[in-house]
Order: sequence, then C-alpha cells, then structure tokens
Amino acid sequence: RIHSREAPAAYAPTSRPGLRSVDGSMAGKTSNSALLQVLVGFLVGAVFVTVFTSSHTGDVVSMAGDIHSIILNNHDDLFIGSQETFDPPARRAGYVYKSNAYQSLYDKTWTEGGYPAQSCWGCRFAVDVTTKLQFHTMLDAGTGNGALVRLMREQGKNAYGIELSRAVLEKECNDMLSKGYVEPGILTNLPYEDNSFDIVMSSDVLEHIHPEEADQVVSELIRVSRRHVFLSISLKGHTKATANNDDEAHRHTMLRPREWWHAIFRKHGAVVNEEMLWAMQEKDFSNKGDKLTDCRWEGKQDEGGLYEVCIVQNKWLVGKREQENLRQDRCMTNANKEMEPWFFSFRKLR
Repeated sequence: RIHSREAPAAYAPTSRPGLRSVDGSMAGKTSNSALLQVLVGFLVGAVFVTVFTSSHTGDVVSMAGDIHSIILNNHDDLFIGSQETFDPPARRAGYVYKSNAYQSLYDKTWTEGGYPAQSCWGCRFAVDVTTKLQFHTMLDAGTGNGALVRLMREQGKNAYGIELSRAVLEKECNDMLSKGYVEPGILTNLPYEDNSFDIVMSSDVLEHIHPEEADQVVSELIRVSRRHVFLSISLKGHTKATANNDDEAHRHTMLRPREWWHAIFRKHGAVVNEEMLWAMQEKDFSNKGDKLTDCRWEGKQDEGGLYEVCIVQNKWLVGKREQENLRQDRCMTNANKEMEPWFFSFRKLR
C-alpha cells in the first residue's frame, strides 16, 4: 500500500490519544489524563498572567477557550461511555417510525439479486477500526443484512443497526431483528437519544441518500454519537451498467468530493480525525497516464465542484473473506490518488 506522505513526525499509533496499542489496550491512558490536567492548568495560568498584562482581555480569554477545546477534543477516552454495558440504547422521546419514497427500490435490490446474500462492505475493514479506536457501543447506520452488527457482537461490542429495507432484515437476519439488535428505520429520523453510541459506523451508504436529505442525515449521525463517526462513502458513479432498469443503474444519488463531506460534518459539529484517516486511506501515486481508464467527472459544480474518478487495474477483496469477492479493478479519485473504499473519520466536538 502506498501513502501520499510519510507519517507525521508526532504520529505514534501505540501512544497517540484515542488510538489503541497493538495489544488493544489504551496506551498511556493514566499518564495522558495526568498530562492533560497539568497542561490545562499551565495554559489557564498563562492566560491569567496575560490578562493582567494585556489590554485585549476578551481576545485572550477567547483564545484560551479555543486552546482548552482543542486539547480536550484530542482525548477520546474522556467522552466515551461504559465499556462493559450490553444495555440497549435509550429511545428518543416521541419517536415515530417513518420510511421514505425509495424503500421499495432497496427492498428489491437486497432481495432480488441486486446485492449478493450476506454482502458486508464494512466487514473487510471493521476489525481494523476496533484496533485503532476505543469504543464499545456502536451503531451501524444502513446495516443492510446486519452482517457488520453480527461481526461486531462477535468482537465483544454492544452493536446495533438500523436499515431502510425491512425486507432484508426479515430475510437475512431475522434472529437479530427479533432480539432488537437491528431494526427498520431511516437515517433522517433515528430513534435513539443523543450521545447513545461511542461510534457510529456506515459502510457505503451515504452515496445512496438524496441531496435534500444530506444535512439531516449528517446531523442525526453526529447527534447519536458520543465521539466517533467512521464511514466509507463511495465517490464513484461507475455502478452496475448492466442493471435491469435505470433506477438500479444509478443508485449513487449523492456524489460529492471529500472536501464537501468534510465541510458538512464540520457544519454539524464533527471534525476530521486526521490520524485515523492517515492510517486507513489507501493512495497509489503510480496510477497515471495510460493506467487510467473510463475516467468520469462526478459531483455538482455548485456543491463542492466536480472531481474526476478513474478505473485502475488493482485487485482488491471486497466484503468478508469468506465471500471470496476478489475484484480485478477499482476506482480512484484522480486528483489525490485515493483508492476505493474512500474512508471518512470524524470526532464529535463536545
């Protein structure tokens, strides 16, 4: 795997706050907490000294608040919940189940051959996430057949899922449906209280929402997260040209560049987790010239601008290993040489 740059000098996966050590423990958690207290105390003291010697007191106090927020928001362990509970998430008061206009399309896609049985886009990288982020309670937003929820529960996580297609839940994971581990619902109207999950995950789902839903979907994902939001979002329009109808051939209805997604998550209170993005996102700068085929411009000019996506010859394993779904080529955003799957990682500001 080829990355765009060397690891930042300060980057140390076994000791960086919020990233796990190789054995899965939180390295330096106690010392980090002590260091945090000392550092915050030092900054507060420095600010007071500056206040008494400065005529711009308001600016100084504001700056101190910003620094305090930045420091706190790099310590994930201060925000996550119990790491032992298996209680179900609390329900939002007044919640009423709703569906949307395109549920029938995805009922058909899941149950009539559009997606292979037991497909699981997130299963290929989910265990990597468990070794790099501290969390226990987890929501899979757009869980499909519930395979990622099942995998996370096998990993000891208190995992739940919500899915537009009731048909796929009944067909492929009726056992988890009956236990309340998965349920039907839509991402614009999540049934959970604020701050219900240490992490919200979503695997190649947000490209399927409609543009008018984007703000509400992002707001809801952040609302129910205590700390982490980790997603893969497809940026390609190269989808199933041999589909039986036009709707199925163009299921990716929300194609926007990475910077646009970063901005909308920031708008709703989450910032990019740069360390996690660096650790997970694959790039390959050797792909250029005649190695690029079927290049297409995606996006919308007045919403983040257009970006080019090309196909390159690059074998990769999609989904669970047991599926043996080895593909011969994959898509890449040409400007930054990022290979699919395109990962997005955020921390909720608190």
